[in-house]
Order: sequence, then C-alpha cells, then structure tokens
Amino acid sequence: MVNPQKLSESVIPSPQQKPGITPPRPPAGPISPAESARYTADMLEVLRKIAAGQGQGVLAHLLELAQAEARMLVRAPETPG
Repeated sequence: MVNPQKLSESVIPSPQQKPGITPPRPPAGPISPAESARYTADMLEVLRKIAAGQGQGVLAHLLELAQAEARMLVRAPETPG
C-alpha cells in the first residue's frame, strides 16, 4: 500500500526549495460540500503545477478540467438531499 505522506514528500518539494508549490491544509472538522470542493480545487492546482513542471501536458490539462469542475461545485447552490 502506498503511504500518501511519503509519496507527497517525494513528489512535492519542501517550501524552501520551491515556494510556488505549497499543498493546502485540510479543513478541520465537518465541512460543507462547497468547502470540500474548494479544498479539492486547491489540491488539484498543486497537482497541476507538478504535472506541468514535469512536462506532463495532457495530465496537467486533465487536472485543470477537474479543477474547473470543482470550482463550479463551489459556486453551485446546495440542494437539499
């Protein structure tokens, strides 16, 4: 099983090395669907920057599309379940 912490440490440089890529902090406690989508959009931006920096254009584009979807969910009115 992959350890996400070790994976992120190996892929995401420390802030001292590259200040432009800083993973967002997860929200504390229960969050709304909009807050969840906002956090997801922030994470996708970090991943997109990594992919683009590695010359992975198609992957960066797909992450950008996913980020656009997450942003639409942030703006969408919440509907009762």
